[in-house]
Amino acid sequence: MRIPVVDVIAGTTLRATWINSGTTPSAITSALRTGSETIISSVSAISSGNGFYFALHGLPTSGGWFINEWIAIIASNTYVDRQLVRTTRLEVD
Repeated sequence: MRIPVVDVIAGTTLRATWINSGTTPSAITSALRTGSETIISSVSAISSGNGFYFALHGLPTSGGWFINEWIAIIASNTYVDRQLVRTTRLEVD
């Protein structure tokens, strides 16, 4: 099993996406956390139609590892999905 990793430049915006075909979630949120579970950002997802949802998270300017955690309520069931986010500082000589 491969763990999904999203590579982004530190200090930019992460556009996280949840795809849910079929049933519409009654609630869906995305939270960006540090490795020690400190919440950096938590937002309600926005529907862009056809079962696609997105959340925008501003990323810290330091490089490092973070966890993006989705929580969706669908037909009284709770679904959780996580992905690793690796930020790299953009350094120019």
